[in-house]
Amino acid sequence: MVTKMFAKWSAASLGRKTSVFWKRLLRSQKHCFFALLAMFTVTSVVYLFTGYREPLKPFPFNEKTNQIRMNEEFLQRDKGTGCDMPQLDPFSDVAMRYVKETPKIVCDGLDWVDCYHSKCYVIKEILSKMKDVVCNYKDIVHVNDQHYYIGDPVKVYGNGSYRLNSSDHVKVSCKGVDKNGLGIISQRWFGYKSGLRPVPKPLVSQAGRENTSDILILGFDSTSRNGFIRKMPKSYKFLKDVLNATIMKSYNIVGEGTSNALYPILTGLELPDWESFPKDKTMDHKTFLFHHLKNDGYRTAYFEDMPWIGTFQRFYHGFDSCPADHYLRSFLMEESSKGRKWWHGVKGRYCIGNVPQYGLLMNLTKQFLDLDGKHFCLTFIADISHDDFNVISTSDDDLVAFLQDFLDKGRQKNTLLIVMGDHGAKYESIRRTYQGRLEERLPLMTIKLPETLIKSRPNAQRVLEANAEVLTTPYDLHTTLLDVVGLRELANSYKVEGSKLERGLSMLEPIPKSRSCGDAGILPHWCACTKWRNVSRSDPVHQQAATVLAEYIDNITNGRRSLCAKRTLTSIDWVMKLIPSSEMSLRDGKNNRKRDNVLRGDQEEYQVKLTMSPGAAVFEATLTYYVKEDYFLINERDISRISSYGDESICIRDSYPQLNKYCYCKDKMNAANYAFGYSFSLI
Repeated sequence: MVTKMFAKWSAASLGRKTSVFWKRLLRSQKHCFFALLAMFTVTSVVYLFTGYREPLKPFPFNEKTNQIRMNEEFLQRDKGTGCDMPQLDPFSDVAMRYVKETPKIVCDGLDWVDCYHSKCYVIKEILSKMKDVVCNYKDIVHVNDQHYYIGDPVKVYGNGSYRLNSSDHVKVSCKGVDKNGLGIISQRWFGYKSGLRPVPKPLVSQAGRENTSDILILGFDSTSRNGFIRKMPKSYKFLKDVLNATIMKSYNIVGEGTSNALYPILTGLELPDWESFPKDKTMDHKTFLFHHLKNDGYRTAYFEDMPWIGTFQRFYHGFDSCPADHYLRSFLMEESSKGRKWWHGVKGRYCIGNVPQYGLLMNLTKQFLDLDGKHFCLTFIADISHDDFNVISTSDDDLVAFLQDFLDKGRQKNTLLIVMGDHGAKYESIRRTYQGRLEERLPLMTIKLPETLIKSRPNAQRVLEANAEVLTTPYDLHTTLLDVVGLRELANSYKVEGSKLERGLSMLEPIPKSRSCGDAGILPHWCACTKWRNVSRSDPVHQQAATVLAEYIDNITNGRRSLCAKRTLTSIDWVMKLIPSSEMSLRDGKNNRKRDNVLRGDQEEYQVKLTMSPGAAVFEATLTYYVKEDYFLINERDISRISSYGDESICIRDSYPQLNKYCYCKDKMNAANYAFGYSFSLI
């Protein structure tokens, strides 16, 4: 007899994606009739029925409370056990199966105008070929992350220049007459340009803090350490052998996506839950490093591309003012027509005028570092790695040139350089492999300490190199940044309940090898150190866990059923059970003896990978089973969508972006059915 699973939803929990508890059906089929009759008579509640279903015990449906409970209970079993990080071959047969060569991005044409710092001007090549050149400049003025406006046109003639003042960014239209065209052939050019307007001088640093280290963080989306080694070999070699940067081999993500990578780095805090985040609020820029360092006399810059899916805009409404002195969002929203350029095909999507978009960001970064004073810059490049990681190789030579320029200008003397990824591939085919699953959790993290810091703290480099082999996280990087600039007192001192260690530790101080994911605030779903064993398909929990997960995922869109189709379980790829650290220790005895009959604990963790229809959506998730209470607990943060969803959720993309990975729009499904001559109703 196949044991079934079901969920009973309380009125408070209907339509919400809070943690749901599922009761296991263990009763005999012979009680079905009597159970159904009792339910109708006593409660007048109709259940979808495949056997006797015992009512669930009441339990508070509070996402934060349940997340804390899961983390604390995991910690009690995991603390002090250390982290045995898997050793993955970047060039394994599995990994190389997904590597392909892509053509280098080449941007056509010739831009008439260039900008450096606050000066924009027609380039000499155009002036040598054209006469009667006149350009109209219109500022792109940032208001907040949801609004900007275009300024009035300012006309500039010939070799005159336009000075950026109200904005870093301009729309430019020019016309002129070809000198070689008998003076009658007129030509026009239109484009977008960005520079760095003058900003008020930063606050004066406190005495003795005038020359603290600069910080440059250069990030690439969807970039694991192994992926970077495979596709950016020249840059990896330069970082490792020329810059002597330290490669953090056990740097582990703490949650899904870019926001869970950058928010802890920039604030030291846990990313807010998107569902409970106030709909009328924006991110508090005063909690970010940009704000703290600006108050310490730093110039600040935040350059990020693909703003239509921005790190802090997609789910969290962005910022109500510029988080940094120099900020690209409004410029790229205008240039890309709010992302429409990207969705309208590959041709031209990677270019802004005659330069690749990543090249523009690198150029602005160099310009920013040329300004006087102290600098804090975060440059995050997504377009060449987010959708197809193979495309990132187009930037390999350019990144080497950028790093060489970093050296040539002597920036290594007083700049902390970090080249990093936020996470590994999320939606590409390699992600469906075991290696891809681990690489997602192990992003690139390379650190080059400033020479001035190494001189003032002789042990710092040695300690950092030792910590490269120990579990580290984005929370640690936040503390490390503050440590480097001498503002350690601003670091978050939070400790996971039951741990003796702070969640965010400085990488410049020894980190215990006994540190575990529980100590570091990493739940089992995201911890690359955890070990799992396959659950046999004959084990009832194999079907039960998958059914529970599938029903939970479908219920997430229940409140938007008029837009989103009902999703059903299609297939179960695998179910795995976490091997507790106590059991792992039993494997260290003589003859490497394995014991499967270890005493059962009060809770067990399972990971499930399944496919749901419509759309062949592939999900991975971790579920916690409470043995005594006999229910499963699912945290929405522990569900990964590992197949691309494209435009299948387009009907809620803007209004309910948090549902993108779960929703399959009914309109899209109806259109597909019509195309194939089918007609049937959706529940």
